[in-house]
Amino acid sequence: MPMEGLKRRLSFRKKKKDKVPECSKPHQWQEDERKVREGTCSFQVRYLGCVEVFESRGMQVCEEAVKTLKAQCKGKYQRAILYVSGDALRVVDEISKSMIVDQTIEKVSFCAPDRNHEKGFAYICRDGTTRRWMCHGFLAVKES
Repeated sequence: MPMEGLKRRLSFRKKKKDKVPECSKPHQWQEDERKVREGTCSFQVRYLGCVEVFESRGMQVCEEAVKTLKAQCKGKYQRAILYVSGDALRVVDEISKSMIVDQTIEKVSFCAPDRNHEKGFAYICRDGTTRRWMCHGFLAVKES
């Protein structure tokens, strides 16, 4: 077999790299990390509320909670700002500026995006007084 034919059969092309979404690239997260460290990281959200769950982790647990909360809200979600710092998650009503949730990070056991709702996400935490596992649900307002 001539060498040229062998070269055509054994193509040593560079393997195409898997496309990584722009939002997953490290440089996209550096700004958020800086803001978290400074205590200035915030996101506009629709707060769905919280519901008791019986497991401390799991995407499916969070997704079921978001589904339940969305059904309870019937489309009337509370407009809020989610503040993220190194020691706490705080949810503040966007209009009245009243504190809805003041959650220490150390009591958060799990957080996850909702695979059923593009803008949905939730976190599970231990309630400080009742010691029950609670799941707080949100809908993101903007792509962030």
